[in-house]
Amino acid sequence: VTSVPFVRDDMHWRSIYSRIDEKWWPYINFVGYMDSLTTDARRFLSSVHSNKDGVSAWDRIGQSGWSDKESDDCSKALQSEGPFLGLGDRSHETNATSQMMEYYTPELEAFIEEKYADDLNNPYFHFEDFKIFPASKMQVRSKKELGIKDIE
Repeated sequence: VTSVPFVRDDMHWRSIYSRIDEKWWPYINFVGYMDSLTTDARRFLSSVHSNKDGVSAWDRIGQSGWSDKESDDCSKALQSEGPFLGLGDRSHETNATSQMMEYYTPELEAFIEEKYADDLNNPYFHFEDFKIFPASKMQVRSKKELGIKDIE
């Protein structure tokens, strides 16, 4: 990631903070987190109601996973066995933590903290400081030593 040239220009790699004009941050009233995605999805979908019948998005699609129309189109791809983003939904299981540890290094953690500092320090996100690699065990080499070019 750190040395791939297209990353610099690809909006998917940009920080959230850099994509939203600063004047809009005070109006953002919901932030969900990956470590509580199921709970946050339910809280968010329960807060959104139809203007026609007053039914919440959670009641309409969240409890069952998908609406009837969507499951007709996506039945093979989604095979949901419970609520939207529910823990029983095995179709989205990726074993991401163990896969991440194959590639994530102390150097990459330092790079991510620097590259996404504006998101990590955004007061509207309420992120807690979290380290995968304790500072005492980190032997961070310089970008030059690692062959990393700045991608700003």
